[in-house]
Amino acid sequence: MDAKQELGAAGRRSGVPYEEAIALVGHGRFHFGLLLVCGGCITATICELLGVGYLLPAAQCDLEMTDADKGLLGSMAFIGMLFGSHLWGFLADTTGRRSVVLLTLFVDTAIAVLAALVPVYWMFLVLRFLAGFFVTAPQAVGYAYLGEFHSPATRAKAFVWAAVFPAIGLIFLPGVGWWVLPMTWSLELPWMAAHSWRLYVILCAVPSLVTALGMCALPESPKYLLSQGRADDALAVLRRVYSANTGRPPEEFPVDSLAPPTDHTAGHAAGADPKSIAAVMRSVWNQTAPLFTLEHALSTFLALFIMFGIIAGANGLPTWLPELFNRMAMFESTHEGRSASVCASIEGLLGPAANGSDTAAACEAVVETDVFVNNLYVGVAGVIAPVLSVFLVGPLGKRSLLILSLLLTGACGLGLQFVDSSLGFLILACIVCAVTEMCISLFSSIAVDMFPTHLRAMAVSLSLMFGRLGSIVGNLMFGSLLESACPATFYALGGVLLACGAFSFALPRQGKFQH
Repeated sequence: MDAKQELGAAGRRSGVPYEEAIALVGHGRFHFGLLLVCGGCITATICELLGVGYLLPAAQCDLEMTDADKGLLGSMAFIGMLFGSHLWGFLADTTGRRSVVLLTLFVDTAIAVLAALVPVYWMFLVLRFLAGFFVTAPQAVGYAYLGEFHSPATRAKAFVWAAVFPAIGLIFLPGVGWWVLPMTWSLELPWMAAHSWRLYVILCAVPSLVTALGMCALPESPKYLLSQGRADDALAVLRRVYSANTGRPPEEFPVDSLAPPTDHTAGHAAGADPKSIAAVMRSVWNQTAPLFTLEHALSTFLALFIMFGIIAGANGLPTWLPELFNRMAMFESTHEGRSASVCASIEGLLGPAANGSDTAAACEAVVETDVFVNNLYVGVAGVIAPVLSVFLVGPLGKRSLLILSLLLTGACGLGLQFVDSSLGFLILACIVCAVTEMCISLFSSIAVDMFPTHLRAMAVSLSLMFGRLGSIVGNLMFGSLLESACPATFYALGGVLLACGAFSFALPRQGKFQH
């Protein structure tokens, strides 16, 4: 032990590295609350992104939407996420994690209220873009915030538990929708008649509001404070966490001072202003360009393509599931209980509509009960899949589990158009949605070992950006092809997942950079 870490008069240590100090705070009540709040960030993001799926059938008459309009509406939040990702990451690194999460969650809540009050499609579309722009921060920054309060010994387990929270959102959405959307009331406002789906828009933002209120009770990340030269503030936070976990007075925390961080960038060392636009652009370029050199080009391609396909399946299909379940249920109700494949159901419903002369007058926003029941099953499957992966990843290994999962989901994606019953469609949809969602975190854990430490953050960030492109393409594909070329939609969905499984064979069996 060096001189900076010698024991003080009261048995406390000085100059303690952060990773050692965070381990000394223990693990208890504070971390349970932290998990709930950070998990709430993830749930809030899921509700904001996928809640629109229940609006596609419910709001189609009020907003006068075609299928193409629905596809654009389903994609707009993901487009907003593309524009917001780097900005919020930069602000989180320069102004603090907690402040960014608080701001974006409260703004997201306000946007939901505004969206419930706008009368026309294009205004709703703009607000969906803004919702995606702001809600991208709680998810990404929330993960960083969660990890910085954990030592390496407990960090992995915290992320495993955090993987359960997307499924909570998948259960919350149909549960609330089942309660609200079948209501037939109409509230006459000066500029429009408001129906129940507008209340649903506001309720989808409740997780954002509740999580923001929970975040108010938490401190700023001590690791961020230390990186900003605020070592005393960081130590005060660690003492608070220690007291919450152990029930002892903060003064008993066995650390008198923290060692300065050792991961300053060259720009900081040279005295460059890290907040200047030129410095940010130069830093982004310096971090991005090496990913496309000969040494890392294959790994980069695999990371981008595989994440594109995984998130296209994990977000594209779930957004449209309420619409697909609704059309299958409507077909069965209008054909005396006779079931058919999803494409046959869509064609069967189009037949009478195509012969009508007044489409607007015939518009009827019907959301069948099966939509909510089936999506509740999808949410439950989303809880089961990550739990099973915890038990399977040991004997199979991450790479083998990923390959098997992608080949399974690809086959199920192709099979969605062939099963001629709503039950069969539900089973395959549960597999595709739950397993692809699990594959996001599974592949992320593989990807970080494919790149050296100084490139990992940028590599994962870039792959997630391509994943969001996959979400956009998936939603637009469903909107443009569902009625005109329905089978092609599922050929594309299953095909890209099978291709991702095939490319996964090129992944290294052991990470090249595991240090």
